[in-house]
Amino acid sequence: MAEKGRNTKLRILNATRRFMMESPDETLSMRTIASLCGISAGTIYNHFPDKDSLMAAIMIEDWHKSLHDMETECMNARSLSEGVAGIYHALLDFVEIYSGFWKEYRVPGNFDDVKGKRHRQLVTEISGYIRKLLEKFAHEEDLIMDRILAENVLSAAVQKEITLEMLLRLVSYIAD
Repeated sequence: MAEKGRNTKLRILNATRRFMMESPDETLSMRTIASLCGISAGTIYNHFPDKDSLMAAIMIEDWHKSLHDMETECMNARSLSEGVAGIYHALLDFVEIYSGFWKEYRVPGNFDDVKGKRHRQLVTEISGYIRKLLEKFAHEEDLIMDRILAENVLSAAVQKEITLEMLLRLVSYIAD
């Protein structure tokens, strides 16, 4: 890709991120982003096939940062509970940024299928970090709890009804 194309793509991504963070209640449109960048809406389509791809490009950057934060928390944890709390906080940061977009977002026809696949992918990624913590702090027979804990950490980060304290009680049942 030519330097001009890379700069345009970067401008589009930066404008979209700014818009998403500064105007979370407004509907994102390609025309709005094009206006913010001083380009035509068609130029955006040269880099992103649709609005969903553009939004996903922004979110994936933040998700990778969250995964890095989870890794760091696991490495620095002095206990299973501390590590799980760190994973929870990394997830919570990500969820708080994007929860407004997810509430309104619906893909016609296959949303439940996409949502199910993404959910399984998230649980799998999170369970990898949980497993590291279990290997570090728990008994060998507790290693099978990685997916169960991952599911609960994800649920706690998404649902306000499940508190960190409740999650850590579950961890204590497993680790004791």
